[in-house]
Amino acid sequence: MTTGQGKCSGPPPAWVTDVGEIVLPGVRAVVSAEEPGEPLAIVAGGREPSPQWLREFLPGKDLWCADSGLIPCMKAGFTPSRLLGDGDSTPDTLWEKVVSAGTTAVESFPADKDYTDLQLAFFRAAGEERRSVIVSGCWGGRFDHLWSAVHSALWAAERGVRVLAFADHLEILFLVYGGEEWILEITDVRYSVLSLLPLGGECGGVFLEGTKWTLNNAVLVPWRPFAVSNSLREKEKPRISVREGILGVYLGTGEKAD
Repeated sequence: MTTGQGKCSGPPPAWVTDVGEIVLPGVRAVVSAEEPGEPLAIVAGGREPSPQWLREFLPGKDLWCADSGLIPCMKAGFTPSRLLGDGDSTPDTLWEKVVSAGTTAVESFPADKDYTDLQLAFFRAAGEERRSVIVSGCWGGRFDHLWSAVHSALWAAERGVRVLAFADHLEILFLVYGGEEWILEITDVRYSVLSLLPLGGECGGVFLEGTKWTLNNAVLVPWRPFAVSNSLREKEKPRISVREGILGVYLGTGEKAD
């Protein structure tokens, strides 16, 4: 990673106000934003999050599954309150098991449709005025699916549904919105890489400290992604703030899925 921006130091920027937190297995984010409350969990049909990760993440959360996101959830012992999709990538027996149980709201769609199963879940979340969402089951598959998921999150934000993170047992992408500061408390030592990714346009007033390379009032643009593959410092808490734009904060373990 190259910066040329100098070290970020001193007190947090003046726009930082309220404090909330987002807790994932191995990572806790302290956020200078309105307390998001308990987020809705949506599991989609990408790489399956590990059963252990789901058992740590899902208790106490309302769970929705987008099509084959049902598979890892059922393996981990969780039945969703809502199941959406066309069912084209979920075994018929598993889909029918959920339908027959009668405890899950099932919304079936034709395979030939204009939207992905995850987009359908975002539409429903907006219709129910859900304030915050964490998405799993989105990594490890096709790039076009991941690109669609991230940009659909920007669409959801415009309609009042904030996607806080895309996460599983190997990778996390937090979405930091303009006017916020985040402090990451990382307890899972496997996380070794941090990247800053401007989403949907320019990010201005970016500060970063607690990593090998720092930023001081930087401007990040999608067509010049120079804040990639930074290194975490042992026992330090990365601190990220952005004045304008939506900034993706990526944490990676460098491990490959089984």
